[in-house]
Amino acid sequence: MTDPFSLGVALTIFLGTMLAGFPIYAGILAAALYMNVFINHVTLEAVFAGLYESLTKPSLLAVPLFILTGSFMEASTMGERLINVFVRFLRRVRAGLPLACLFSNALFGAISGSAPAAAATFAKIAYQPLREEYGDDLATGLITSSGALSTIIPPSIIMIIYGVVTDTSISSLFLGGFVPGLILVSIVGTYLVFRCRKREMPVAAAEPKGKRLSWWGAVPVLLIPLIVLGGIYGGFFTPTEAGAVAAVYCALVAVLGYRDIGLRAVMGIFGEGARTTGKVFILIATSAVLAQAATLAQVPQMLTETFSGLSPWMFLLMLNVVLLIAGALMDPSSAILILTPLLLPTARRLGIDPMQVGIVLTVNLSIGMFTPPFGLNIFVVQSILKKPLEEIAVAVYPYVILYVIGLLLITYLPGVSLWLPRLMAS
Repeated sequence: MTDPFSLGVALTIFLGTMLAGFPIYAGILAAALYMNVFINHVTLEAVFAGLYESLTKPSLLAVPLFILTGSFMEASTMGERLINVFVRFLRRVRAGLPLACLFSNALFGAISGSAPAAAATFAKIAYQPLREEYGDDLATGLITSSGALSTIIPPSIIMIIYGVVTDTSISSLFLGGFVPGLILVSIVGTYLVFRCRKREMPVAAAEPKGKRLSWWGAVPVLLIPLIVLGGIYGGFFTPTEAGAVAAVYCALVAVLGYRDIGLRAVMGIFGEGARTTGKVFILIATSAVLAQAATLAQVPQMLTETFSGLSPWMFLLMLNVVLLIAGALMDPSSAILILTPLLLPTARRLGIDPMQVGIVLTVNLSIGMFTPPFGLNIFVVQSILKKPLEEIAVAVYPYVILYVIGLLLITYLPGVSLWLPRLMAS
């Protein structure tokens, strides 16, 4: 078994490269090379073969397809049409506009699976009317935090990556995310109703000036979750094929249906999607090599022996603390790929279902996306609203607390995540 000093050197290399300003994948690859070459005595040819083989799994094709779906939604008026539907239904309800923003984010997540795309879309659409009606703090905090629902409510890119890494059914993970997503929406929605005092809002509160989007115009957008998720669970196509269907459908609706996007803009969307996919895939490749190196160095066995004396309750508490910190410091894909191979063996030994672990990881990392100092959604919203990061960080803290309350329910009531997959399997 590898001595702690060598593992300490690998950890120092990883943290040192990050503190020096290198991209996170460079730090991951540097630590992986050190472990493989100097600890495991693996040849460089084998290391680079591992980089290639980690990206050859067919299920990973779903990732760029759902990224492309989110890009088309962000570039078109689909988000505006979504929020308009909820605005019209909730215009005479207390906190109607904040609730419309929350529910629109949830439905956006059921289409794209991309939290940054959701945060960017609704920062452009909903910030101004929310700020005018309910104040800057509520508008900023709600938009920044609600985008994280896209990583929990299926289809979820994080769940796809977890399923590929652990050979867990992606369709079952999608099912497992439904109830946790609804719990978080309910908790935040209840908070908004008690926080907001205004009962009514203008029908066009969330509509762009000089542009009215009809209720019926949102029908093609509302059909997307039915097509994607209905197709998966109806047995018509796999999650990967669902990603292709969603991307093509959104492209056709945006270009031919709504005429929001010209053909020239389509090429830009494909280019942006390719760049985002490249960033995700290089993280997947380098993290997979680091996970392989850690496995060869018997790090999972060391952790299993260390934590085998813990009760499942205490292990889950420790898991939440580690993941909340990791989610606030690194990209969710990197956190999944690095931590899952290390922690899942211990969870299995303690009798914790891998599917429950996947949902707990997903919810934790979704919270990390709007948790200071490095939550990705914070930077996305900051780049659009041009607000100081300190103001955004203060505005999101109530929502961090609300999501953690939901996380504890999801963690310690496993039926929340496992009930629907087991029901569908029976």
